[in-house]
Amino acid sequence: MGEKASIFQGVQIGIETTPGTPVAATKKLLATSLVPGSRVEADAFRAMGNKYASFVTLNKEWAEANISGKLTYNEVLYLLISLLSQPTPVQQGATAAYKWTFMSATSAEDAGKSLTVEQGDANSAWRAAGVRVNGLTFTFNRNEVAVAGSAIGEPLETDITLTGSPTSLTPLPVLPAHLLLYQADTQAGLGGASPISRGFGLEWSLTNKFGLAWPVGGDPVAVETEPTLEAKLKLASDTVGMGFYATMRAGATKWFRVKAVGPLIADTYYQTFQLDFPAQINNVGDFSDEDGLYLLEYNLAGIHDATWGKSFQIDVTTDVQTL
Repeated sequence: MGEKASIFQGVQIGIETTPGTPVAATKKLLATSLVPGSRVEADAFRAMGNKYASFVTLNKEWAEANISGKLTYNEVLYLLISLLSQPTPVQQGATAAYKWTFMSATSAEDAGKSLTVEQGDANSAWRAAGVRVNGLTFTFNRNEVAVAGSAIGEPLETDITLTGSPTSLTPLPVLPAHLLLYQADTQAGLGGASPISRGFGLEWSLTNKFGLAWPVGGDPVAVETEPTLEAKLKLASDTVGMGFYATMRAGATKWFRVKAVGPLIADTYYQTFQLDFPAQINNVGDFSDEDGLYLLEYNLAGIHDATWGKSFQIDVTTDVQTL
Protein backbone atom coordinates (compact mmCIF):
# COMPACT_ATOMS: atom_id res chain seq x y z
CA MET A 1 0.00 0.00 0.00
CA GLY A 2 1.31 3.45 -0.92
CA GLU A 3 1.30 6.56 1.22
CA LYS A 4 -1.89 8.64 1.47
CA ALA A 5 -0.51 11.63 -0.41
CA SER A 6 -2.85 14.61 -0.09
CA ILE A 7 -2.57 15.57 -3.75
CA PHE A 8 -4.27 12.33 -4.87
CA GLN A 9 -7.32 12.48 -2.59
CA GLY A 10 -9.83 13.03 -5.38
CA VAL A 11 -13.53 13.73 -4.96
CA GLN A 12 -16.30 12.26 -7.12
CA ILE A 13 -20.06 12.78 -6.99
CA GLY A 14 -23.19 10.98 -8.12
CA ILE A 15 -26.79 12.21 -8.28
CA GLU A 16 -29.03 10.05 -6.08
CA THR A 17 -32.44 8.77 -7.14
CA THR A 18 -33.58 8.12 -3.57
CA PRO A 19 -32.15 10.52 -0.97
CA GLY A 20 -29.64 8.70 1.22
CA THR A 21 -29.31 5.63 -1.01
CA PRO A 22 -25.75 5.65 -2.36
CA VAL A 23 -25.12 5.60 -6.10
CA ALA A 24 -21.97 5.30 -8.17
CA ALA A 25 -20.05 8.58 -8.08
CA THR A 26 -19.40 8.79 -11.81
CA LYS A 27 -18.68 12.53 -12.06
CA LYS A 28 -15.48 14.35 -11.16
CA LEU A 29 -15.57 18.12 -10.81
CA LEU A 30 -12.54 20.00 -12.12
CA ALA A 31 -13.43 23.58 -11.13
CA THR A 32 -14.97 22.99 -7.71
CA SER A 33 -13.73 21.23 -4.59
CA LEU A 34 -16.41 19.53 -2.48
CA VAL A 35 -14.48 17.96 0.37
CA PRO A 36 -16.36 15.78 2.90
CA GLY A 37 -15.45 15.49 6.56
CA SER A 38 -16.89 14.03 9.76
CA ARG A 39 -18.71 15.87 12.51
CA VAL A 40 -19.83 14.34 15.80
CA GLU A 41 -21.59 15.26 19.02
CA ALA A 42 -20.47 13.21 22.04
CA ASP A 43 -20.70 13.34 25.82
CA ALA A 44 -18.11 12.21 28.33
CA PHE A 45 -19.66 10.84 31.53
CA ARG A 46 -17.86 11.31 34.85
CA ALA A 47 -19.30 9.58 37.92
CA MET A 48 -19.56 11.62 41.09
CA GLY A 49 -16.46 11.10 43.16
CA ASN A 50 -14.18 10.47 40.19
CA LYS A 51 -11.82 12.93 38.59
CA TYR A 52 -11.84 11.29 35.16
CA ALA A 53 -14.54 10.25 32.77
CA SER A 54 -15.70 6.64 32.75
CA PHE A 55 -16.82 6.54 29.12
CA VAL A 56 -17.94 8.59 26.13
CA THR A 57 -21.31 8.28 24.38
CA LEU A 58 -21.49 9.13 20.70
CA ASN A 59 -24.86 10.83 20.22
CA LYS A 60 -24.79 12.17 16.66
CA GLU A 61 -22.57 11.73 13.62
CA TRP A 62 -22.89 13.34 10.22
CA ALA A 63 -20.86 14.58 7.27
CA GLU A 64 -20.11 18.14 6.28
CA ALA A 65 -18.37 19.33 3.15
CA ASN A 66 -16.66 22.59 2.28
CA ILE A 67 -17.22 23.89 -1.24
CA SER A 68 -14.76 26.19 -2.97
CA GLY A 69 -13.66 26.92 -6.48
CA LYS A 70 -14.32 28.95 -9.60
CA LEU A 71 -17.74 29.60 -11.07
CA THR A 72 -18.18 27.88 -14.43
CA TYR A 73 -21.03 27.88 -16.90
CA ASN A 74 -21.38 24.09 -16.73
CA GLU A 75 -20.22 22.64 -13.38
CA VAL A 76 -22.38 25.06 -11.40
CA LEU A 77 -25.39 23.02 -12.52
CA TYR A 78 -24.41 20.21 -10.12
CA LEU A 79 -24.35 22.60 -7.18
CA LEU A 80 -27.62 24.31 -8.06
CA ILE A 81 -29.64 21.11 -8.52
CA SER A 82 -28.71 20.13 -4.96
CA LEU A 83 -29.22 23.54 -3.38
CA LEU A 84 -32.44 24.28 -5.27
CA SER A 85 -34.02 21.90 -7.78
CA GLN A 86 -33.34 20.08 -11.04
CA PRO A 87 -35.20 21.86 -13.84
CA THR A 88 -35.78 20.49 -17.32
CA PRO A 89 -33.46 22.46 -19.61
CA VAL A 90 -34.95 24.15 -22.65
CA GLN A 91 -33.17 23.70 -25.96
CA GLN A 92 -32.35 27.00 -27.62
CA GLY A 93 -33.41 26.82 -31.26
CA ALA A 94 -32.07 23.71 -32.95
CA THR A 95 -28.64 24.08 -31.36
CA ALA A 96 -26.61 22.38 -28.65
CA ALA A 97 -27.43 25.26 -26.26
CA TYR A 98 -29.75 24.54 -23.33
CA LYS A 99 -31.19 26.99 -20.82
CA TRP A 100 -31.47 25.90 -17.19
CA THR A 101 -33.68 28.05 -14.95
CA PHE A 102 -33.30 27.79 -11.17
CA MET A 103 -35.68 29.26 -8.58
CA SER A 104 -36.66 28.61 -4.99
CA ALA A 105 -40.24 28.24 -3.79
CA THR A 106 -41.09 30.67 -1.00
CA SER A 107 -43.85 28.60 0.63
CA ALA A 108 -42.99 25.04 -0.39
CA GLU A 109 -40.14 22.58 -0.41
CA ASP A 110 -37.57 22.74 -3.19
CA ALA A 111 -37.26 19.40 -4.96
CA GLY A 112 -33.47 19.38 -5.06
CA LYS A 113 -31.25 16.37 -5.52
CA SER A 114 -29.09 14.67 -2.92
CA LEU A 115 -25.59 13.54 -3.83
CA THR A 116 -23.29 10.67 -3.06
CA VAL A 117 -19.79 12.06 -2.47
CA GLU A 118 -16.71 9.81 -2.62
CA GLN A 119 -13.17 10.74 -1.68
CA GLY A 120 -9.89 8.88 -1.57
CA ASP A 121 -7.45 7.00 -3.76
CA ALA A 122 -6.46 3.45 -4.64
CA ASN A 123 -5.18 2.90 -1.08
CA SER A 124 -8.41 3.70 0.73
CA ALA A 125 -11.58 5.71 0.23
CA TRP A 126 -14.80 6.75 1.95
CA ARG A 127 -18.15 8.22 0.98
CA ALA A 128 -21.14 10.14 2.29
CA ALA A 129 -24.67 9.63 1.01
CA GLY A 130 -27.65 11.96 1.19
CA VAL A 131 -25.47 15.04 0.77
CA ARG A 132 -27.32 18.31 0.12
CA VAL A 133 -25.65 21.57 -0.76
CA ASN A 134 -26.57 23.72 2.22
CA GLY A 135 -25.49 27.11 0.91
CA LEU A 136 -23.61 28.89 -1.86
CA THR A 137 -21.90 32.26 -2.12
CA PHE A 138 -21.04 33.75 -5.52
CA THR A 139 -18.37 36.45 -5.67
CA PHE A 140 -18.22 38.72 -8.71
CA ASN A 141 -15.50 41.32 -9.19
CA ARG A 142 -12.58 42.10 -11.51
CA ASN A 143 -10.18 39.97 -9.47
CA GLU A 144 -12.18 36.75 -9.44
CA VAL A 145 -15.48 35.02 -10.08
CA ALA A 146 -15.64 32.43 -7.32
CA VAL A 147 -18.03 30.05 -5.62
CA ALA A 148 -17.94 28.91 -2.00
CA GLY A 149 -20.35 27.05 0.22
CA SER A 150 -21.12 24.04 2.35
CA ALA A 151 -23.01 20.75 2.27
CA ILE A 152 -24.33 18.29 4.85
CA GLY A 153 -25.12 14.59 4.69
CA GLU A 154 -25.11 11.20 6.33
CA PRO A 155 -22.08 9.83 8.24
CA LEU A 156 -19.01 8.77 6.28
CA GLU A 157 -18.89 5.16 5.18
CA THR A 158 -15.29 3.95 5.23
CA ASP A 159 -13.42 1.20 3.38
CA ILE A 160 -15.12 1.65 0.02
CA THR A 161 -13.68 1.39 -3.47
CA LEU A 162 -13.84 4.52 -5.56
CA THR A 163 -16.13 4.38 -8.57
CA GLY A 164 -13.91 3.69 -11.54
CA SER A 165 -13.41 5.91 -14.60
CA PRO A 166 -15.38 9.01 -13.56
CA THR A 167 -16.12 11.53 -16.28
CA SER A 168 -15.64 15.29 -16.18
CA LEU A 169 -17.00 18.31 -17.93
CA THR A 170 -14.42 20.54 -19.57
CA PRO A 171 -14.56 23.61 -17.29
CA LEU A 172 -15.93 26.75 -18.90
CA PRO A 173 -15.01 29.43 -16.35
CA VAL A 174 -16.90 32.67 -15.90
CA LEU A 175 -14.20 35.31 -16.32
CA PRO A 176 -14.22 38.75 -14.69
CA ALA A 177 -14.21 40.29 -18.17
CA HIS A 178 -17.52 38.54 -18.89
CA LEU A 179 -19.39 40.41 -16.14
CA LEU A 180 -21.88 43.25 -16.20
CA LEU A 181 -23.88 44.56 -13.21
CA TYR A 182 -27.30 46.18 -13.50
CA GLN A 183 -29.81 47.82 -11.19
CA ALA A 184 -33.37 49.08 -11.74
CA ASP A 185 -36.42 50.18 -9.80
CA THR A 186 -38.57 47.35 -11.20
CA GLN A 187 -38.08 43.82 -12.45
CA ALA A 188 -39.21 44.83 -15.93
CA GLY A 189 -36.74 47.71 -15.86
CA LEU A 190 -33.76 45.33 -15.69
CA GLY A 191 -34.24 44.41 -19.34
CA GLY A 192 -33.56 47.95 -20.54
CA ALA A 193 -31.16 49.06 -17.81
CA SER A 194 -27.67 50.27 -18.60
CA PRO A 195 -24.77 48.57 -16.81
CA ILE A 196 -23.57 50.18 -13.58
CA SER A 197 -20.46 52.03 -14.71
CA ARG A 198 -18.78 52.21 -11.30
CA GLY A 199 -19.79 48.92 -9.72
CA PHE A 200 -16.75 47.20 -8.18
CA GLY A 201 -18.16 43.97 -6.87
CA LEU A 202 -21.23 41.98 -5.94
CA GLU A 203 -21.44 39.04 -3.55
CA TRP A 204 -24.66 37.03 -3.42
CA SER A 205 -25.34 34.21 -1.00
CA LEU A 206 -28.05 31.75 -0.05
CA THR A 207 -26.97 29.90 3.09
CA ASN A 208 -28.29 27.80 5.97
CA LYS A 209 -30.89 26.23 3.71
CA PHE A 210 -30.89 22.80 5.35
CA GLY A 211 -30.66 21.34 8.81
CA LEU A 212 -30.56 17.75 10.03
CA ALA A 213 -33.42 15.96 11.80
CA TRP A 214 -32.48 12.99 13.99
CA PRO A 215 -35.03 10.14 14.12
CA VAL A 216 -34.35 7.35 16.60
CA GLY A 217 -32.94 4.29 14.87
CA GLY A 218 -32.28 6.06 11.59
CA ASP A 219 -29.79 8.22 9.74
CA PRO A 220 -30.09 12.01 9.92
CA VAL A 221 -32.51 13.54 7.43
CA ALA A 222 -31.88 16.85 5.65
CA VAL A 223 -34.83 19.23 6.04
CA GLU A 224 -35.30 22.79 4.88
CA THR A 225 -34.93 25.50 7.50
CA GLU A 226 -35.12 29.30 7.44
CA PRO A 227 -32.37 30.30 4.99
CA THR A 228 -30.30 33.46 4.83
CA LEU A 229 -30.59 35.33 1.53
CA GLU A 230 -28.33 38.37 1.25
CA ALA A 231 -25.90 40.25 -0.96
CA LYS A 232 -23.21 42.92 -0.81
CA LEU A 233 -22.75 45.57 -3.47
CA LYS A 234 -19.62 47.70 -3.70
CA LEU A 235 -19.96 51.01 -5.54
CA ALA A 236 -18.02 54.19 -6.07
CA SER A 237 -19.13 57.00 -3.77
CA ASP A 238 -20.35 59.06 -6.73
CA THR A 239 -23.86 60.32 -7.41
CA VAL A 240 -25.13 56.84 -8.22
CA GLY A 241 -23.48 55.19 -5.23
CA MET A 242 -24.54 57.83 -2.74
CA GLY A 243 -28.04 57.79 -4.22
CA PHE A 244 -28.66 54.43 -2.56
CA TYR A 245 -28.90 56.24 0.77
CA ALA A 246 -32.27 57.61 -0.37
CA THR A 247 -33.33 54.11 -1.37
CA MET A 248 -32.39 52.80 2.07
CA ARG A 249 -34.16 55.60 3.94
CA ALA A 250 -37.33 55.10 1.92
CA GLY A 251 -37.33 51.34 2.53
CA ALA A 252 -37.61 50.92 -1.22
CA THR A 253 -36.84 47.82 -3.24
CA LYS A 254 -34.13 47.76 -5.89
CA TRP A 255 -33.68 45.08 -8.52
CA PHE A 256 -30.26 43.74 -9.37
CA ARG A 257 -28.80 41.62 -12.15
CA VAL A 258 -25.36 40.16 -12.61
CA LYS A 259 -24.85 38.78 -16.08
CA ALA A 260 -21.89 36.97 -17.60
CA VAL A 261 -21.64 36.14 -21.28
CA GLY A 262 -18.93 33.72 -22.36
CA PRO A 263 -17.98 31.78 -25.49
CA LEU A 264 -20.35 31.19 -28.40
CA ILE A 265 -22.21 27.87 -28.39
CA ALA A 266 -24.04 28.17 -31.72
CA ASP A 267 -25.98 30.71 -33.77
CA THR A 268 -26.79 33.57 -31.37
CA TYR A 269 -26.51 31.50 -28.18
CA TYR A 270 -23.58 32.00 -25.80
CA GLN A 271 -22.48 30.45 -22.54
CA THR A 272 -24.45 32.65 -20.12
CA PHE A 273 -24.95 33.01 -16.38
CA GLN A 274 -27.60 35.47 -15.16
CA LEU A 275 -28.77 36.13 -11.61
CA ASP A 276 -31.74 38.44 -10.95
CA PHE A 277 -33.01 39.37 -7.49
CA PRO A 278 -34.92 42.10 -5.62
CA ALA A 279 -33.46 43.43 -2.38
CA GLN A 280 -33.68 46.15 0.22
CA ILE A 281 -30.72 47.80 1.92
CA ASN A 282 -30.31 46.84 5.57
CA ASN A 283 -26.84 48.18 6.32
CA VAL A 284 -24.03 50.35 4.97
CA GLY A 285 -20.34 49.57 5.32
CA ASP A 286 -17.48 51.99 5.88
CA PHE A 287 -15.94 53.96 3.08
CA SER A 288 -12.75 52.41 1.70
CA ASP A 289 -10.08 52.92 -0.92
CA GLU A 290 -9.73 50.61 -3.91
CA ASP A 291 -7.25 51.39 -6.67
CA GLY A 292 -7.37 55.05 -5.70
CA LEU A 293 -11.18 55.37 -5.78
CA TYR A 294 -13.30 56.00 -2.69
CA LEU A 295 -15.90 53.21 -2.40
CA LEU A 296 -18.71 52.14 -0.10
CA GLU A 297 -20.50 48.84 0.35
CA TYR A 298 -24.21 48.24 0.83
CA ASN A 299 -25.58 45.14 2.54
CA LEU A 300 -28.68 43.88 0.77
CA ALA A 301 -31.43 41.67 2.20
CA GLY A 302 -33.01 39.47 -0.46
CA ILE A 303 -36.80 39.59 -0.39
CA HIS A 304 -39.76 37.82 -1.97
CA ASP A 305 -41.56 39.90 -4.55
CA ALA A 306 -45.30 39.14 -4.56
CA THR A 307 -45.84 40.22 -8.17
CA TRP A 308 -42.86 38.29 -9.53
CA GLY A 309 -43.70 35.37 -7.25
CA LYS A 310 -40.13 34.59 -6.19
CA SER A 311 -37.01 35.92 -4.50
CA PHE A 312 -34.45 35.26 -7.21
CA GLN A 313 -33.88 33.49 -10.50
CA ILE A 314 -30.69 32.01 -11.93
CA ASP A 315 -30.56 31.29 -15.67
CA VAL A 316 -27.67 29.26 -17.05
CA THR A 317 -27.32 28.72 -20.78
CA THR A 318 -24.71 26.11 -21.63
CA ASP A 319 -24.08 23.10 -23.83
CA VAL A 320 -25.13 20.57 -21.18
CA GLN A 321 -28.41 18.74 -21.81
CA THR A 322 -28.28 16.15 -19.02
CA LEU A 323 -26.28 15.61 -15.84
